[in-house]
Amino acid sequence: YGYAMYQRGYLVRYDLKTGFKESIRPTSVDHRLRFNWNAAFAQDPTENSTIYYGSQYLHQSKDKGNSWKIISPDLTTNDTSKQHQVESGGLTIDATGAENYTTIVSITPSPKDPKVIWVGSDDGRLHLTTDGGENWTSLEGKLPEMPEGAWIPQIQASKHDVNEVFVVVNDYRRNNWKPYLYHSVDQGKSWNRIADEEDFPGYCLSVVQDPEQSNLLFVGTENG
Repeated sequence: YGYAMYQRGYLVRYDLKTGFKESIRPTSVDHRLRFNWNAAFAQDPTENSTIYYGSQYLHQSKDKGNSWKIISPDLTTNDTSKQHQVESGGLTIDATGAENYTTIVSITPSPKDPKVIWVGSDDGRLHLTTDGGENWTSLEGKLPEMPEGAWIPQIQASKHDVNEVFVVVNDYRRNNWKPYLYHSVDQGKSWNRIADEEDFPGYCLSVVQDPEQSNLLFVGTENG
């Protein structure tokens, strides 16, 4: 099986053998869900039938998307002043979902312990659970020099150490082109900023830790 998502949070599971496709986007009768243009998706690193999807909540499915449950509170700022897409000054509403905001854009379960899950949002929130979603801790305030409200588009949990994690932050949408890359070795209790404008020009887009050599890192930037 494979998964694909497109704008407004639509999520599809497809069968590689038969070609059958099925829509599996989470729904809720209790909440109006907000999905980013690039909504966050992740597969459990130890149990391939378990997948995660992000609206303003973290959704978990243990049966490849046939059923879902919400395992978090709202993990965004839930700033209602930025949730008025339908009030667009008389213009036709953007039906693609490109204007959706206060949404989850990164989900990363730890390869060392799937109950350890990191979640980042497009409005500067960074959360961690160490018990599979029972309790959550907000950590963005601990990242030195991180602009309030910046995007957290990628989180890389280490394959070597359950306590180690890398977090990419960017703020170019507000004309801040500086690179922000953070590293923690104690599950977010303390952080070091390990990339800034003295290291390379342009903002960070992605980071990968080598699966064999933990000190070897690769960073992708806007400037190539």
